[in-house]
Amino acid sequence: MSHPQFHSSNKLSQVEQVLSPWQANIIAGNTAFERGALIEARDKYTTAHTLAARLLSQFSQAKICQSVISAIEHCCPAFVVAAHNLADTYRAMNQAEQACQCLCDVHISLSHLLQHPCDTVRTVVVHHHHKTYTELVQFAKLHSHYPQLIEQINQTLSYTPDQSATVH
Repeated sequence: MSHPQFHSSNKLSQVEQVLSPWQANIIAGNTAFERGALIEARDKYTTAHTLAARLLSQFSQAKICQSVISAIEHCCPAFVVAAHNLADTYRAMNQAEQACQCLCDVHISLSHLLQHPCDTVRTVVVHHHHKTYTELVQFAKLHSHYPQLIEQINQTLSYTPDQSATVH
């Protein structure tokens, strides 16, 4: 399981405050996963994933300034962590198709965000996009006996967003 990593300080930044429900759900999901309560873990990770996805979408569409870039720097890994934890939970539940879908969806979402007009945002995203790529390759190696999942992964890894559809 991936664990959240925030910089500790006496006063939480605004981004950390906004992400605190995500963090609480990740921690609760990790605790549930570790004790084998997989449905509870799945639900907590799903909530965390939804929160991070919404925040990343909102910040990626906001007018770029240093605070927005900082928010994206926090939301992007939160989004990836939640997706990977959710996929790990689906794997533990023997639901490889759902695990694969989580990994593919996060990778495609980041592929779209790589089209962002701001170089700094793209630089942040490319690091996490590489992580999702690596996770998909590893998943394919572990599940090579599922040809339909391998096909889905290959389509995801070769996916190229429409260049005319840029994030605003």
